[in-house]
Amino acid sequence: MTAGKPDLVMLTGRFPYGEAVLRGELAATAESFDRVFVVPSRPGGDAVEVPDNATVVDLGWKGGWSRSEKRDALRSRLALRIMARTLHRPSNWGAYAESPRTYLDILATNLLKARSLRRWVEENELGDAVFYDFWFENSTLALAVLRDLGAIRCAVSRAHGFDVFDYRWGGRRRVPFREYKAEHLDAIFAISEDGANDLRAKIGRNGGKVRLSRLGVPKPSSYPRGPAVPPLVVSCSVMRPLKRIHLIPEALRGFDRRVHWVHFGDGPELGRVESEVASLPDNVTWELRGWTDNAEIQDFYASHPVSAFLSLSAAEGAPISMMEAQSFGIPIVALAVGGVPEIVQAETGVLLAPESSTGEVAEALAGALAPGRFDADRIRSAFASRFDASANYCEFADALVEIWSKRVLAG
Repeated sequence: MTAGKPDLVMLTGRFPYGEAVLRGELAATAESFDRVFVVPSRPGGDAVEVPDNATVVDLGWKGGWSRSEKRDALRSRLALRIMARTLHRPSNWGAYAESPRTYLDILATNLLKARSLRRWVEENELGDAVFYDFWFENSTLALAVLRDLGAIRCAVSRAHGFDVFDYRWGGRRRVPFREYKAEHLDAIFAISEDGANDLRAKIGRNGGKVRLSRLGVPKPSSYPRGPAVPPLVVSCSVMRPLKRIHLIPEALRGFDRRVHWVHFGDGPELGRVESEVASLPDNVTWELRGWTDNAEIQDFYASHPVSAFLSLSAAEGAPISMMEAQSFGIPIVALAVGGVPEIVQAETGVLLAPESSTGEVAEALAGALAPGRFDADRIRSAFASRFDASANYCEFADALVEIWSKRVLAG
């Protein structure tokens, strides 16, 4: 560890084999640290390039652990203490009683991750590093365990959407072991005000640990000029039921003028979407581009004057896809869910009530496509003030170093 610069241990789900947003974050933050160790939970496949001072570490977690190993982990006093801390809050009782296997498996897995990580930390003398989980529900419980045991001295996490909001877990479920994690982390960086407020309300006396730290995307160097003829509407997401891509053709079916729709992304709902687009009228043309590398999407925005970005997703954190569209001056039409209202405001797009009908969506989209309705330069200015990656990630890195200084250097 270089004097004045800590080491960083970054816990990820897939990065550098997925989670493309982390590439930009790490590129901007790596220089604030001496060494960076990236520890994915599910490594495998083609990896993107990481900074020169970064090393990818495979601790063998992808294969999981045997039932007997998990059972032994759950018999520990630490497992009992974590469960006691969790069930101390009566509002958790129903969720943990309804899905005990789910929560016990998460607990056992993280206890075993903690054991594995502790060995690696001790072998590499990294107890004084900054430990950072990109998700509040990935390996965060393992970090909280190590922080509780004194094996590491500084641990933080980001918090997005599914790892913040209980309704994203379905039924009466709760985000796993939220209270214990919040108690032993040094800070939790929520990516939206909506998420930050929800977390503060849920974790009570530890609410002061929650900070707002927005994600961001790079500012493009070039933009297309002139209107698209016919108007070009773009959507971009995995085709999961929650994203409701199948409703876009239904909304476009109500258009009485020419429009072209392009969707980037595939997924389990592809067949349903293909069925819907088959009956679109002749004035609506479409392309389902399937999975597309992010660089190709950026090239598309840079070379095509997109008229509007459309999202009918029923739940969001703070979607990167919208930030990217906004960086090119593209107005957004979306439902007011999660952190979307923090991206889409009066001068940058149209917000719709979550329960809006496809007819109301069609009407709002038609209004957004009207000539002169939005000014691309004002949209880009709004983007720069909130979601410019270079500014946001440098501030985030500074915050990590400040926490480390107080926890480690100050003793």
